[in-house]
Amino acid sequence: MAKTIGYARCSTNGQDLTIQRQALTDAGVDQLFAEHISGAAAYSERHELQAAIGACKAGDVLLVAKLDRLGRTMEACVARVAELLDAGIHVKTLDGRVDTKGLGKMAKLVVGILAAAAEIERELILERTQEGIREARAKGVPFGPKRKWSDEEQALVQQLRSQGKSYGAISKATGKTISTIRRMLGAS
Repeated sequence: MAKTIGYARCSTNGQDLTIQRQALTDAGVDQLFAEHISGAAAYSERHELQAAIGACKAGDVLLVAKLDRLGRTMEACVARVAELLDAGIHVKTLDGRVDTKGLGKMAKLVVGILAAAAEIERELILERTQEGIREARAKGVPFGPKRKWSDEEQALVQQLRSQGKSYGAISKATGKTISTIRRMLGAS
């Protein structure tokens, strides 16, 4: 009897697998594999994906939240799905975009088109994000870590420097590192 094997993945430990796990469980998977690892990681490092695929037999379904859970690039996704289809394993996504079960020989073509569209979408999001950052910087929005000194501390550093004190002397007087002193003076 055919089984449904679930695979969930998040890129970082800061992300939560709970939603993917619950959705896959609700979809009725027979086994569930999950891991925190970048989609860009080599297949050899993706132990839970290997285990999920290893648990699949011909006629089974590998269920993932989205196609990009299987790989970072269009080529990786298409190659992975092609390998699975060649082994008689169907691929289905919870988002409803992929279900190779009824596609026959057209499955690889359809998956290739969907993966290409997903990669283009990811690139467009990156372009829009970079554009937004450039616009924000042009408007003076600060990026990076927040400064680690008060206006009073900066005024003191400027006063000490105007008195001819060395960076080392200012560092000793204020408890700030020399690199912080340089940043404080450059920020004025």
